[in-house]
Amino acid sequence: MHYHLIGIGGAGMSAIAQILHDRGESVTGSDREENDAVRRLRAAGVKVTIGHGAQNIDSAQVVVYSAAVQNDNPELVEARNRGIETIERPEMLGRIMEPYKQRVAISGTHGKTTTTSMLSVILDRAGRDATTLIGGDVKLLGGNARLGSGQTIITEACEAFASFLHLHPSITAITNIDADHLDFYGTIERVEDSFRQFVSQVDTDGCVIACADDPRVRKVLKGCGRRVIWFGLKDSPDVLGCNLDVSKPHPTFTLTHNGQALGSIQLQVPGKHNVMNALAAAAVAFELGVGYEAIHNGLADFQGAGRRFEILFEDDGIIVVDDYAHHPVELKATLTSAKSYGKRVLAIFQPHLYSRTQIFADDFADALAQADEVIVSAIYAAREKPIEGVSAQMIVDKVKAKGFGNIRYIADKATIAAEVVSGLKEGDMVMVIGAGDIREVGDELALMLRERGASS
Repeated sequence: MHYHLIGIGGAGMSAIAQILHDRGESVTGSDREENDAVRRLRAAGVKVTIGHGAQNIDSAQVVVYSAAVQNDNPELVEARNRGIETIERPEMLGRIMEPYKQRVAISGTHGKTTTTSMLSVILDRAGRDATTLIGGDVKLLGGNARLGSGQTIITEACEAFASFLHLHPSITAITNIDADHLDFYGTIERVEDSFRQFVSQVDTDGCVIACADDPRVRKVLKGCGRRVIWFGLKDSPDVLGCNLDVSKPHPTFTLTHNGQALGSIQLQVPGKHNVMNALAAAAVAFELGVGYEAIHNGLADFQGAGRRFEILFEDDGIIVVDDYAHHPVELKATLTSAKSYGKRVLAIFQPHLYSRTQIFADDFADALAQADEVIVSAIYAAREKPIEGVSAQMIVDKVKAKGFGNIRYIADKATIAAEVVSGLKEGDMVMVIGAGDIREVGDELALMLRERGASS
């Protein structure tokens, strides 16, 4: 089959492209601009065109498109005019998953990519040749997708636009349920209903791995009709993390399974939220028949996923970190983790979506006030059009209203790195945060610091 993917450079789309290519299908694609995923696919032999045009779909039999692709995209219009099958990315993911016996889908508002990545490394250490599709690069796996020879597939199940309702897993994990994507859902109750529907699509003899510490998860799973395995840090769930220490960048905890303490785990990624992700990954691994040794080794080896507290530079006592956090809960967790390093934290934050900024401006302000210094850049609109009266300056004003004055708005992100680099000194940590293109600031800053070090 010839598959053409519109928006092939996206995290989810590039993973699908890689799996289809490795499976022996003919794959082409297009995107608006170059990125690492595009370059990696090209190196693997996938033809990728920069820019969208009707001619790009050529002889494609199936055209796959991402949520970011508008209905007037010339390739999508051409495919529909010619009667070529067009499907959205999550439907294609569902088709890829269907033949596998063990279909593992990691869901939840936060932590999907990290949990999926942790589980993938654990299974690798256990010698399980699983197929994986991840929303971020994992260095130990050489990218964000791998075609395995076994009967297990692991992927993320994203609730945005209810896309996870295209999936029918045998096992799902729910890391947490929070208010997000309210531009689509409208209310948190509708988010909960979507998760209920997703759980109902799990095989009747399958199971749900669920966070016992999250009240919304407990609410959604009440009377769900599926076997539930609980994980958490409180009371006595099936998979428990106790003796927790998150005061340093490498958290430790004791892993307990069905009441039996198995041993101490030390993570290489900071924060309580990553301990929760590790417990979710461990719980899925236990369900898949993986033993403690592989779980211990996998979690000890896991260095993080791309854009999830990813260290871009570390030298002369200065650290530059890139993180994908774009929801207030994620932002707070990321900055809490940063503070565990004992450094002065400069947060450079790019809000993602006008609607999310409008809904969560107060919560973003609360989270950012944890930093020692804050720079807020212009909103990354992605698929949205501007909303009157909504801007990144709203967040700045709300932070100042809380009595925190060391914050400023810099609309042009291209000027940020040059503006801050000269003031950085030993003991500083720069957190570059957001789901848009703010990573460019981190990369530029890291380059400037390397050049400064080479010339000194």
